[in-house]
Amino acid sequence: MPYTRRETFLPFTRPMIGQAEIDEMIDSIHSGWITTGPKSARFEEELQTYNGVPHCRVMNSATTAQEITMQCLNLQPGDEVITTSLTWVSTLSTVVLQGGIPVLVDIDPVTLNLNPSKLEAAITPRTVGIIPVHLTGLPCPMEAIWDIAQRHGLWVVEDAAQAMGATYKGTKIGGDPRSVMSVYSFHPNKNMTTGEGGAIAFFKDEFLPRIQRLRFHGIERDAWKRQSKEGSVHIDVTEPARKANFMDLQAALGLHQIKQLDGFNARRRQLFHRYLDLFQGMDEVMLPTPGDEIHGHCFHLFVLRLHPEKAGLSRDEFVAALKEENIGTGIHYRPTHWHTYYQDFYAKHAHALPKDGLPHTEWSGERLLSLPLWPGLTEEDQDQVVAAIKHVIAKARKNVTV
Repeated sequence: MPYTRRETFLPFTRPMIGQAEIDEMIDSIHSGWITTGPKSARFEEELQTYNGVPHCRVMNSATTAQEITMQCLNLQPGDEVITTSLTWVSTLSTVVLQGGIPVLVDIDPVTLNLNPSKLEAAITPRTVGIIPVHLTGLPCPMEAIWDIAQRHGLWVVEDAAQAMGATYKGTKIGGDPRSVMSVYSFHPNKNMTTGEGGAIAFFKDEFLPRIQRLRFHGIERDAWKRQSKEGSVHIDVTEPARKANFMDLQAALGLHQIKQLDGFNARRRQLFHRYLDLFQGMDEVMLPTPGDEIHGHCFHLFVLRLHPEKAGLSRDEFVAALKEENIGTGIHYRPTHWHTYYQDFYAKHAHALPKDGLPHTEWSGERLLSLPLWPGLTEEDQDQVVAAIKHVIAKARKNVTV
């Protein structure tokens, strides 16, 4: 069949918002509770049940949630935290904002996740913790990470921003107490959304009062309850803190999104595996791994890595050419140490990069791109994505001198 350019632009992702969410938001508006209120508390309970954790507290973003974890763990200036460069900058920035130093290790070239075999060489007397990032929704090999952390007396905070619904050895990500805290994101491009928003999952009761304080002005108890009949008009601020509370308007989305999450993820799985089938035999691209029984993927992203020497164009040229064919893509991610701020940062903290560099991170960072993937994507959409990719490569290869 001859190639035909898609008529309308296909975005990289799109949130799935149904009538139930809309009705719930309207109910919130009519109720008078549009900011933090009873629906936010209900949503926290739903998250706790879903992820199998005793505590889950929501706030305005996963970035704020991650920053609050660093404060709760009393990260001090000069403390070192080991993580990956192949992540969104907030993973590093939340450490830096507390005066800490993110120490970077290379990735596994197959999974794109932090390589545990690189961890011990990065540990110094200043190391206090590890932040594994479950990139694309594929869980990291947590057993090896927990073992190293336990032997060296380090905490583990899981960056699960892309991993809501993923599992490790049958347990929901964030549901194992060997990680002191885990952070989720509900941004519109995630597997479930509340518009904006994030959450911290944790097991230790002792963290609860401070998390409550740090997300709302230093007030420990639920400030919204002072508006209820039983509440007191007086509040007490016990430490300076941000205003990062979560709204009932957001919870109105979340209360219905979480009920659909497993179904959303099942559809993502179908589409992910269909992409794998459609790309079979194309040696111009490297396909992602679908996970296994231990590493239960939630299929947040489908990430290709382009071989420019075979495709006849660079990744950036490839992305631009697909855009001309009305196919949207994402880049997840440009390695963090390539950003201007972090180039300067690591020039001053050269010890925080491995002596042999980050070759797998940089190789992938130059070649990766994320294809359209969300539960509402159709098989026809997928066929058009793959047809456009083959068309772009065939067109580019004509100009390659062998």
